Amino acid sequence: MPAKNIIVTGATGRQGRAFIHALFTPSNANGPIDSSYHIWAVTRNTAASAASQLLQTEQSHANNITIIQGDLNDAARIKEIFAEVAAQGGIFGAFIVLAYPGLGNKSEEEERQGKMLADLALEFKVDALVYSSTIPPGPDLDDAFDASHRAKREIELYCKGLGERGLNWTIVRPGFFMENFDGFIGSLAVAILSQGLKNETDIALVASEDIGKVAAGVFQNMPAVPAIFAWLILKLSAGAQHMIKEIERNYNVRVSGGYPTFEEEVESAKAICELQPYRTWLLKQKEMSS
Repeated sequence: MPAKNIIVTGATGRQGRAFIHALFTPSNANGPIDSSYHIWAVTRNTAASAASQLLQTEQSHANNITIIQGDLNDAARIKEIFAEVAAQGGIFGAFIVLAYPGLGNKSEEEERQGKMLADLALEFKVDALVYSSTIPPGPDLDDAFDASHRAKREIELYCKGLGERGLNWTIVRPGFFMENFDGFIGSLAVAILSQGLKNETDIALVASEDIGKVAAGVFQNMPAVPAIFAWLILKLSAGAQHMIKEIERNYNVRVSGGYPTFEEEVESAKAICELQPYRTWLLKQKEMSS
């Protein structure tokens, strides 16, 4: 039986590492590791420490991971990777995580990379594409906080358009990562948020670990997962829920029986794994560092 080949971009980053770890972690602590998957971890520099750390962390199934060089700005090289993996028994899936360009920076590269990967997924008949986006701040592209939010929205719409031509896509929409509160940069984030937000403001938080579990769950539960589905993985504040309902009314993506409600999206994501609250994540980080 051929391996279930999954291409992962951003494989050495937090979300990519979390996804790979979750994919090879049995739901039952004493259960066997699913060795049917083979990860093709795309990174710009295969000699970087992050690449070797990935293999070291996942050494129990390192034989199921291939580190492969690829710059997402080199479309020809990325197409070569898809062709190479397709020749190894087809491409079961692609988990797409794109680098954040930075505040105030242009996002043309991010948008171009996302659309290129979606095109390749359709061309090479990838069974399922999972794209890690973000929770949209409003129903219109102009409502985006920054250029990266707008780029992510454009990539989402592009994937949905390709869905009408046969692309099987799922969108994961993380909120604010708990890891953003880590270290010196985390202290700056706390200071900025505490000064810029009202005391009663709720922030939608999620751990990279949980993003990995949700994304892995999509592949582990195919074909039970709906072919066309947009995922929100966090339970937001009441105000945010109202905002999402506005999105539902204005953001017309009627596919296969209609767009799921906010509550349905949350419950669908929670059904895959138990999302951890910030306190649980913080205690876990403390234990790991002690």
